[in-house]
Amino acid sequence: MEEILNHLQLGVNAFALLVAGWIYSAYIKKLKSTITSKDEQIKTVEKNIFFLKDKNSELEKKSPENIEKILNERIKIREEEVLRLNHDKQKHTDELKLKTQEINRLRSEVEKSRDIRKTMELLDLDLEEEDVEFRLFSSDAKYEIEEMGVVAVDSGQLMITDPCYIDSEWQDTQFEDIRLLKDKETASIYQFRKDFSNYEDKIDGFSETVNELIASGRLEEIEIDYSDRVDFSYAGACYSTLSEKGYGALPFKLGHEGAGIAVKTVLGDGMYPVYAEKYDGKIIRVYFNLI
Repeated sequence: MEEILNHLQLGVNAFALLVAGWIYSAYIKKLKSTITSKDEQIKTVEKNIFFLKDKNSELEKKSPENIEKILNERIKIREEEVLRLNHDKQKHTDELKLKTQEINRLRSEVEKSRDIRKTMELLDLDLEEEDVEFRLFSSDAKYEIEEMGVVAVDSGQLMITDPCYIDSEWQDTQFEDIRLLKDKETASIYQFRKDFSNYEDKIDGFSETVNELIASGRLEEIEIDYSDRVDFSYAGACYSTLSEKGYGALPFKLGHEGAGIAVKTVLGDGMYPVYAEKYDGKIIRVYFNLI
């Protein structure tokens, strides 16, 4: 009987061990499952963190401060490129300007040489070879240009005349500065010193200045024919240089030409140098630049 109880006790213990082992195995499996689930949750959280970091980075890039920074950097790069291009352009422009000036100077010298040659040929036409004592220039004559001085300009024009005519032919004609502007829309006419005293003034009915109206094309200048007012006077010189040609011949009191020539300058008032072309030491031509 005791042996049977021992066997029975042994069987119960074995069964208890099996049950305990099964419970332990189930517990271990549950722990593994829990750990796996936690790992998945951690991975999910990490993915969310990375996603949020990317979103945050994108938002930072799209923020006004960051956009402003990027734009400023781009502007700086473009400004540097523009400065470089302007430098290159200015360099090339200056070189081109110098070359153009040199070409114009050489062309001018060529034209002067041609004029001198023509003048010499014309002078020699009326002279016989044997009339050596009447020749104006020596056979080895030298051509040169000499600056004679400067002439001051305060009326934007110059006059060429014989000084003796100033006392005998000069007239005291009163100069009348007539400037008319036409309104293209209404055909109205406005006169300087009557409807406005300065081109920066505003004519009644307009919100812009006269200069602005001219620039916009609303007002246009009416050309006035002064040809019948030209005489040997300051007024006559002004009427001549105000013409489309920019110059004019001033007549004597009897009406025929020859009293003088008036011509306007390009740059207005200032000091203008006068040059003499000399051949064989003699002045054969005088000229002045109007710029």
